[in-house]
Amino acid sequence: MDIIPVLDVMNGLVVQGHRGDRRHYRPVESVLVDSAKPLPVATALIRETRCRELYVADLDALEGTDDAHTVLRALRRGLDVGLWVDAGVSDTDGAGRLLEDGATRVVVGTETLHGLAGLREIIGAFSPEQVLVSLDVGAGGVLTRCAELRGLEPLEALAVLAGEGVTQVLFLTLDRVGTGTGPALVELRAAMAAFPGLSFIAGGGVRTSAELAALRAIDVGGVLLATALHRGWIRAADLGGR
Repeated sequence: MDIIPVLDVMNGLVVQGHRGDRRHYRPVESVLVDSAKPLPVATALIRETRCRELYVADLDALEGTDDAHTVLRALRRGLDVGLWVDAGVSDTDGAGRLLEDGATRVVVGTETLHGLAGLREIIGAFSPEQVLVSLDVGAGGVLTRCAELRGLEPLEALAVLAGEGVTQVLFLTLDRVGTGTGPALVELRAAMAAFPGLSFIAGGGVRTSAELAALRAIDVGGVLLATALHRGWIRAADLGGR
């Protein structure tokens, strides 16, 4: 199981995510590094986890107030890991620009997806290794601007996405992000049982090494981590079996 540390970037700084409520995000305070600038934080996360990829969520781009390219170029110049970038992309032009600027994988999140036609074009234009679809889930169900997904429960949305040719899914429970309340194991088990042809990555709520072991036991392909690393809940010694 891959460990993928997360950088949530807002106004040029790494911020601490909490339940997806971006109005209250503040610059990260970390036991790993005395800085909230993206490159030092990324370097510290790589050193702690020995990861091969970083997940970069450009929150300004997601909110439509800026684009991800400045942050992405700076990280690309300073790092030697793959960069999975979530910047609100919903068409092939946007995805292509991120890849040109150094993203190794473009994240297409249901939260900002405008329609399935755009997703279909992205899937058709790029290889499966270059695209990751994020099923963004809140307390009320799937979060999305997409009319075809609006109002659906996660399993219903997964059926639609699988029908569009999606093969790899980030199951991101935004209402658990930053809380340390544990991953959505029950929901993940149900999703993996219903869609054995999909590869799943988990995101949201992980606090302990035991929870990492539980995710590994159900054969999740990877897990996003941020708060647990910055607060020291999970340290390098806990990642030996990743």
